Amino acid sequence: MNLVKPRILAEGDTIAIIAPSGPVEYDQIMLAKSYFETKGFKIKLGSHIFETDRYLAGEDKVRVEDLHSAFLDEEVNGIICARGGYGAIRLIKMIDFEVIRRHPKFFCGYSDITALSAMFLKHSDLITFSGPMAQSDFNTYEPQGLTEESFFKALRGIPQEYYYNKIYKAGQAEGIIFGGNLSTLVSLCGIDFIPERDFIFFVEDVNEPVYKLDKMFQQLINMKQFRKNIKGIAFGEFTGVDDEQWLELLLAEVASTLDVPAYGGFSFTHGEAKQTIPYGAYAKLDGNIIID
Repeated sequence: MNLVKPRILAEGDTIAIIAPSGPVEYDQIMLAKSYFETKGFKIKLGSHIFETDRYLAGEDKVRVEDLHSAFLDEEVNGIICARGGYGAIRLIKMIDFEVIRRHPKFFCGYSDITALSAMFLKHSDLITFSGPMAQSDFNTYEPQGLTEESFFKALRGIPQEYYYNKIYKAGQAEGIIFGGNLSTLVSLCGIDFIPERDFIFFVEDVNEPVYKLDKMFQQLINMKQFRKNIKGIAFGEFTGVDDEQWLELLLAEVASTLDVPAYGGFSFTHGEAKQTIPYGAYAKLDGNIIID
Protein backbone atom coordinates (compact mmCIF):
# COMPACT_ATOMS: atom_id res chain seq x y z
CA MET A 1 0.00 0.00 0.00
CA ASN A 2 1.78 3.13 -1.28
CA LEU A 3 -0.26 5.92 0.24
CA VAL A 4 -0.79 9.15 -1.66
CA LYS A 5 -1.01 12.50 0.11
CA PRO A 6 -2.74 15.04 -2.13
CA ARG A 7 -1.05 18.33 -2.95
CA ILE A 8 -1.58 21.30 -0.67
CA LEU A 9 -3.96 24.10 -1.61
CA ALA A 10 -3.36 27.82 -1.97
CA GLU A 11 -5.39 30.95 -2.57
CA GLY A 12 -6.86 30.96 -6.05
CA ASP A 13 -7.44 27.19 -6.05
CA THR A 14 -10.92 25.76 -6.58
CA ILE A 15 -12.71 23.80 -3.86
CA ALA A 16 -15.76 21.67 -4.61
CA ILE A 17 -18.49 21.36 -1.99
CA ILE A 18 -20.49 18.13 -2.30
CA ALA A 19 -23.14 16.41 -0.17
CA PRO A 20 -22.59 12.62 -0.03
CA SER A 21 -24.80 12.17 3.04
CA GLY A 22 -27.68 14.16 4.54
CA PRO A 23 -29.67 16.98 2.92
CA VAL A 24 -28.27 20.50 3.12
CA GLU A 25 -29.73 23.95 3.71
CA TYR A 26 -29.36 26.40 0.85
CA ASP A 27 -28.65 29.45 3.01
CA GLN A 28 -26.02 27.61 5.06
CA ILE A 29 -24.17 26.35 1.99
CA MET A 30 -24.21 29.80 0.41
CA LEU A 31 -22.74 31.24 3.61
CA ALA A 32 -19.96 28.64 3.50
CA LYS A 33 -19.35 29.40 -0.17
CA SER A 34 -19.05 33.10 0.62
CA TYR A 35 -16.73 32.40 3.55
CA PHE A 36 -14.25 30.45 1.41
CA GLU A 37 -14.40 33.10 -1.28
CA THR A 38 -13.36 35.72 1.28
CA LYS A 39 -10.35 33.46 1.98
CA GLY A 40 -9.33 33.64 -1.68
CA PHE A 41 -10.69 30.31 -2.94
CA LYS A 42 -12.99 29.63 -5.84
CA ILE A 43 -15.97 27.44 -5.01
CA LYS A 44 -17.78 24.97 -7.22
CA LEU A 45 -20.94 23.40 -5.82
CA GLY A 46 -21.92 19.86 -6.68
CA SER A 47 -24.51 19.82 -9.46
CA HIS A 48 -27.03 18.00 -7.25
CA ILE A 49 -26.07 19.42 -3.86
CA PHE A 50 -29.52 20.88 -3.12
CA GLU A 51 -31.53 17.79 -4.03
CA THR A 52 -33.34 15.81 -1.34
CA ASP A 53 -34.59 12.26 -0.98
CA ARG A 54 -36.04 11.54 2.47
CA TYR A 55 -33.06 11.87 4.86
CA LEU A 56 -30.54 12.00 2.00
CA ALA A 57 -29.12 14.77 -0.19
CA GLY A 58 -30.72 13.29 -3.28
CA GLU A 59 -30.79 9.76 -4.66
CA ASP A 60 -27.68 7.63 -4.39
CA LYS A 61 -26.93 7.94 -8.10
CA VAL A 62 -26.74 11.74 -8.04
CA ARG A 63 -24.69 11.88 -4.86
CA VAL A 64 -22.10 9.45 -6.23
CA GLU A 65 -22.17 11.35 -9.53
CA ASP A 66 -21.19 14.55 -7.70
CA LEU A 67 -18.45 12.65 -5.87
CA HIS A 68 -16.94 11.24 -9.05
CA SER A 69 -17.32 14.55 -10.86
CA ALA A 70 -15.45 16.44 -8.16
CA PHE A 71 -12.47 14.08 -8.41
CA LEU A 72 -12.53 14.05 -12.22
CA ASP A 73 -12.90 17.81 -12.67
CA GLU A 74 -9.46 19.19 -13.58
CA GLU A 75 -10.45 22.63 -12.30
CA VAL A 76 -11.13 21.30 -8.80
CA ASN A 77 -8.14 21.16 -6.44
CA GLY A 78 -9.87 20.08 -3.23
CA ILE A 79 -13.18 18.73 -1.96
CA ILE A 80 -15.06 19.57 1.24
CA CYS A 81 -18.17 17.70 2.25
CA ALA A 82 -21.23 19.72 3.20
CA ARG A 83 -22.32 17.75 6.28
CA GLY A 84 -22.66 14.29 7.77
CA GLY A 85 -25.89 12.65 8.87
CA TYR A 86 -26.35 9.42 6.97
CA GLY A 87 -25.90 8.14 3.44
CA ALA A 88 -22.21 7.66 2.62
CA ILE A 89 -22.33 3.90 3.20
CA ARG A 90 -25.05 3.61 0.53
CA LEU A 91 -22.55 4.88 -2.06
CA ILE A 92 -19.70 2.45 -1.40
CA LYS A 93 -20.87 -0.24 -3.80
CA MET A 94 -21.19 2.43 -6.53
CA ILE A 95 -17.84 4.20 -6.11
CA ASP A 96 -15.14 3.73 -8.74
CA PHE A 97 -12.10 3.62 -6.48
CA GLU A 98 -9.78 3.77 -9.48
CA VAL A 99 -11.16 7.24 -10.24
CA ILE A 100 -10.20 8.31 -6.72
CA ARG A 101 -6.77 6.68 -7.01
CA ARG A 102 -5.98 8.28 -10.37
CA HIS A 103 -7.15 11.76 -9.35
CA PRO A 104 -5.99 12.26 -5.74
CA LYS A 105 -7.25 15.47 -4.16
CA PHE A 106 -7.63 17.07 -0.75
CA PHE A 107 -10.84 15.57 0.68
CA CYS A 108 -12.26 16.58 4.06
CA GLY A 109 -15.16 15.62 6.30
CA TYR A 110 -16.04 13.78 9.50
CA SER A 111 -19.00 11.97 11.08
CA ASP A 112 -20.74 9.95 8.33
CA ILE A 113 -17.94 10.91 5.91
CA THR A 114 -15.71 8.54 7.93
CA ALA A 115 -17.07 5.75 5.72
CA LEU A 116 -15.61 7.40 2.62
CA SER A 117 -12.26 8.21 4.24
CA ALA A 118 -11.87 4.62 5.44
CA MET A 119 -12.72 3.18 2.04
CA PHE A 120 -10.57 5.69 0.11
CA LEU A 121 -7.64 4.74 2.33
CA LYS A 122 -8.22 1.01 1.92
CA HIS A 123 -9.11 0.83 -1.76
CA SER A 124 -7.61 3.98 -3.32
CA ASP A 125 -4.54 4.47 -1.10
CA LEU A 126 -5.59 8.11 -0.60
CA ILE A 127 -4.78 10.10 2.51
CA THR A 128 -7.84 12.23 3.24
CA PHE A 129 -8.59 14.59 6.13
CA SER A 130 -10.91 14.14 9.07
CA GLY A 131 -12.03 17.66 9.78
CA PRO A 132 -14.72 20.33 9.49
CA MET A 133 -17.39 20.59 6.82
CA ALA A 134 -19.07 23.37 4.90
CA GLN A 135 -22.54 23.51 6.46
CA SER A 136 -21.50 22.13 9.83
CA ASP A 137 -18.55 24.43 10.55
CA PHE A 138 -18.05 27.10 7.89
CA ASN A 139 -21.57 28.53 7.68
CA THR A 140 -20.28 31.76 9.22
CA TYR A 141 -17.64 34.40 8.57
CA GLU A 142 -16.16 33.67 12.01
CA PRO A 143 -15.74 29.89 12.50
CA GLN A 144 -14.54 28.55 15.84
CA GLY A 145 -10.89 29.52 16.28
CA LEU A 146 -9.22 26.11 16.73
CA THR A 147 -11.35 24.60 13.98
CA GLU A 148 -10.42 27.30 11.49
CA GLU A 149 -6.73 27.39 12.39
CA SER A 150 -6.26 23.61 12.27
CA PHE A 151 -8.19 23.23 9.01
CA PHE A 152 -6.13 25.80 7.13
CA LYS A 153 -2.90 24.35 8.46
CA ALA A 154 -3.96 20.98 7.04
CA LEU A 155 -5.09 22.57 3.78
CA ARG A 156 -1.73 24.28 3.35
CA GLY A 157 0.43 21.39 4.54
CA ILE A 158 1.60 23.09 7.75
CA PRO A 159 2.59 20.58 10.47
CA GLN A 160 0.58 20.58 13.68
CA GLU A 161 0.55 18.60 16.90
CA TYR A 162 -2.44 16.97 18.56
CA TYR A 163 -2.59 17.18 22.35
CA TYR A 164 -3.95 14.79 24.97
CA ASN A 165 -5.06 15.49 28.54
CA LYS A 166 -5.64 12.00 29.95
CA ILE A 167 -3.63 8.80 30.11
CA TYR A 168 -5.44 5.47 29.91
CA LYS A 169 -2.37 3.36 29.22
CA ALA A 170 1.08 4.94 28.90
CA GLY A 171 3.46 4.03 26.11
CA GLN A 172 4.58 4.84 22.60
CA ALA A 173 3.17 3.73 19.28
CA GLU A 174 3.68 4.31 15.58
CA GLY A 175 1.47 3.70 12.58
CA ILE A 176 -0.89 5.32 10.15
CA ILE A 177 -3.83 7.34 11.46
CA PHE A 178 -7.09 5.42 11.09
CA GLY A 179 -10.51 5.64 12.70
CA GLY A 180 -13.00 8.47 12.99
CA ASN A 181 -16.63 8.26 13.97
CA LEU A 182 -17.21 4.99 15.83
CA SER A 183 -20.82 4.32 14.80
CA THR A 184 -19.98 4.97 11.15
CA LEU A 185 -16.94 2.69 11.27
CA VAL A 186 -18.85 -0.26 12.68
CA SER A 187 -21.46 0.15 9.93
CA LEU A 188 -18.66 -1.01 7.61
CA CYS A 189 -18.21 -4.30 9.45
CA GLY A 190 -18.65 -7.12 6.96
CA ILE A 191 -16.74 -5.41 4.17
CA ASP A 192 -13.01 -4.88 3.66
CA PHE A 193 -12.09 -1.63 5.44
CA ILE A 194 -9.40 -2.35 8.07
CA PRO A 195 -5.88 -1.20 7.04
CA GLU A 196 -3.35 -3.93 6.40
CA ARG A 197 -0.58 -2.04 8.20
CA ASP A 198 -0.08 -0.90 11.78
CA PHE A 199 -2.35 1.96 12.79
CA ILE A 200 -3.10 4.42 15.58
CA PHE A 201 -6.84 4.38 16.14
CA PHE A 202 -8.49 7.77 16.69
CA VAL A 203 -12.16 7.68 17.59
CA GLU A 204 -15.09 9.85 18.64
CA ASP A 205 -18.90 9.84 18.64
CA VAL A 206 -21.98 11.83 19.60
CA ASN A 207 -25.29 11.16 21.37
CA GLU A 208 -24.72 7.46 21.93
CA PRO A 209 -25.47 5.79 25.29
CA VAL A 210 -22.46 4.08 26.84
CA TYR A 211 -23.83 0.58 26.36
CA LYS A 212 -24.03 1.20 22.61
CA LEU A 213 -20.50 2.55 22.56
CA ASP A 214 -19.46 -0.62 24.40
CA LYS A 215 -21.22 -2.78 21.80
CA MET A 216 -19.55 -0.92 18.95
CA PHE A 217 -16.08 -1.17 20.46
CA GLN A 218 -16.66 -4.92 20.93
CA GLN A 219 -17.59 -5.27 17.26
CA LEU A 220 -14.17 -3.92 16.31
CA ILE A 221 -12.29 -5.78 19.03
CA ASN A 222 -13.82 -9.04 17.77
CA MET A 223 -12.20 -8.48 14.37
CA LYS A 224 -8.87 -10.31 14.13
CA GLN A 225 -7.26 -7.81 11.74
CA PHE A 226 -8.28 -4.88 13.95
CA ARG A 227 -6.69 -6.48 17.02
CA LYS A 228 -3.58 -7.41 15.07
CA ASN A 229 -2.86 -4.01 13.52
CA ILE A 230 -3.93 -1.54 16.20
CA LYS A 231 -0.86 -0.14 17.98
CA GLY A 232 -2.31 2.80 19.89
CA ILE A 233 -5.52 4.66 20.67
CA ALA A 234 -6.34 8.38 20.62
CA PHE A 235 -9.75 8.91 22.21
CA GLY A 236 -11.53 12.06 21.09
CA GLU A 237 -14.76 13.38 22.57
CA PHE A 238 -17.87 11.32 23.15
CA THR A 239 -20.39 14.10 23.54
CA GLY A 240 -23.94 13.62 24.77
CA VAL A 241 -23.36 10.32 26.59
CA ASP A 242 -25.76 9.20 29.28
CA ASP A 243 -23.17 8.50 32.01
CA GLU A 244 -19.69 10.04 32.10
CA GLN A 245 -18.44 7.63 34.77
CA TRP A 246 -19.47 4.60 32.73
CA LEU A 247 -17.76 6.15 29.71
CA GLU A 248 -14.47 6.50 31.58
CA LEU A 249 -14.68 2.90 32.76
CA LEU A 250 -15.36 1.75 29.20
CA LEU A 251 -12.46 3.65 27.64
CA ALA A 252 -10.07 2.31 30.27
CA GLU A 253 -11.40 -1.21 29.65
CA VAL A 254 -10.92 -0.89 25.87
CA ALA A 255 -7.31 0.24 26.38
CA SER A 256 -6.67 -2.65 28.75
CA THR A 257 -8.33 -5.24 26.52
CA LEU A 258 -6.33 -4.20 23.46
CA ASP A 259 -3.19 -3.72 25.57
CA VAL A 260 -1.90 -0.73 23.59
CA PRO A 261 -0.90 2.83 24.59
CA ALA A 262 -4.06 4.92 24.91
CA TYR A 263 -4.57 8.62 25.56
CA GLY A 264 -7.68 10.78 25.70
CA GLY A 265 -8.91 14.32 25.41
CA PHE A 266 -7.99 14.92 21.78
CA SER A 267 -10.00 17.49 19.82
CA PHE A 268 -11.57 14.93 17.50
CA THR A 269 -15.22 15.72 18.01
CA HIS A 270 -18.69 16.61 16.84
CA GLY A 271 -18.29 19.71 19.01
CA GLU A 272 -17.37 23.13 17.68
CA ALA A 273 -13.62 23.05 18.48
CA LYS A 274 -12.08 20.34 16.33
CA GLN A 275 -8.68 19.63 14.82
CA THR A 276 -8.18 18.40 11.28
CA ILE A 277 -6.02 15.29 11.03
CA PRO A 278 -4.65 13.53 7.91
CA TYR A 279 -6.47 10.21 7.68
CA GLY A 280 -3.87 7.61 6.70
CA ALA A 281 -0.73 9.66 7.36
CA TYR A 282 2.10 8.10 9.36
CA ALA A 283 2.18 9.26 12.98
CA LYS A 284 3.80 8.73 16.35
CA LEU A 285 1.79 8.56 19.56
CA ASP A 286 3.65 9.42 22.76
CA GLY A 287 0.85 11.12 24.62
CA ASN A 288 0.53 13.75 21.89
CA ILE A 289 0.25 12.77 18.23
CA ILE A 290 3.00 13.92 15.88
CA ILE A 291 2.48 13.48 12.14
CA ASP A 292 5.55 12.62 10.07
